[in-house]
Amino acid sequence: MTRRRPTSAPPRVILCAGVKSSGSTWLYNVVIAVLKQRYRSGVVAFYADNFAMIPPGTERARILVIKSHEPSKALVYLMRLTRGELFVTLREPRDVIASLSQRFGHSFEGALTEIERQSARAVELADQEKVCLFRYETGFTEKSASIDRIAKILGVRLESGERARIQRSLTRDAVKKKIGDLQKQGKFGAKPNGDSFDETTQWHPGHVGDGTIGKYKTALTAAQQKRVLSATRGYRERFGYLSRKK
Repeated sequence: MTRRRPTSAPPRVILCAGVKSSGSTWLYNVVIAVLKQRYRSGVVAFYADNFAMIPPGTERARILVIKSHEPSKALVYLMRLTRGELFVTLREPRDVIASLSQRFGHSFEGALTEIERQSARAVELADQEKVCLFRYETGFTEKSASIDRIAKILGVRLESGERARIQRSLTRDAVKKKIGDLQKQGKFGAKPNGDSFDETTQWHPGHVGDGTIGKYKTALTAAQQKRVLSATRGYRERFGYLSRKK
């Protein structure tokens, strides 16, 4: 009689998705910090939109935290198969493009192409999966209640001191300092630009914005705003980002 080799369970997958400039990197770092309060080892985090982008050796991890702006169907299936969780961050699409232009120097055309794809994927995820949504306009990145909500979904009980430490480490000023330290350490390369990033935290130079709502009104022309509205109609209807006539 042939003895079967024991097999270990695949790592649980936590997906942190959403359109760019919607607080997804803050959420990603909170998820990592919360999980590490419970699991001192075995938490592996990285960016990936598909299987080909998953680093080798991660199958030995206990939990994979994956940041993605356009997670493939296969990644979502893996999340579901491992009984993971899916977080999605949202933001007014015109503000997204204004922010990408102001903070990272992205062209309007390039940003529009990206956000059209990413917003469509966000709609698919919300329609097909159990999703925990975070809306940028609520200021969720500055609220301790957001950390509590994330911890509850992940099944982690935080002490008040643990929550406070996580929140302090991810305030606007703390992240700015962190990015400055990363730059001094050369984590963004010899000549950093808006597309440079730190692989561990996913922070970019200039990542921290001012949190202004409605910045598109002065950052985009009327014609540009109209194009964004047209390209993201399904997203705006699904998540309530509809223009109101004054």
